[in-house]
Amino acid sequence: MEWLLFGGLILVMSIFSKVPHIEEAIKFLNAIKIPVGIVIFLIGLSSFDMGGRYVFGAMMALIAGTTLFFNLFRLIPKAEISIEKVSTIITAFELPIGILAILAALIAMF
Repeated sequence: MEWLLFGGLILVMSIFSKVPHIEEAIKFLNAIKIPVGIVIFLIGLSSFDMGGRYVFGAMMALIAGTTLFFNLFRLIPKAEISIEKVSTIITAFELPIGILAILAALIAMF
């Protein structure tokens, strides 16, 4: 569940996109969003076996991993109009998903 906490923190970092020094760090974080999203998604799939307190964390890991993995579509250069639409929709949901992912990770860890 530590990866879910890390992914939630990456998703919440979008709050600070207007701060000049952190804006550069967010650009570097975009490079690791896709592999971290894949790892979180796979951890979410494997966490369903544990049951109990891990179910909420597993569901949030699947959602957070998918949200991080959808940054792959921003890298496709051909369809810029559809990419902008997808980016605005994903950006609107990154903050609530990040907060819920952090809460789910904390619940599953303790």
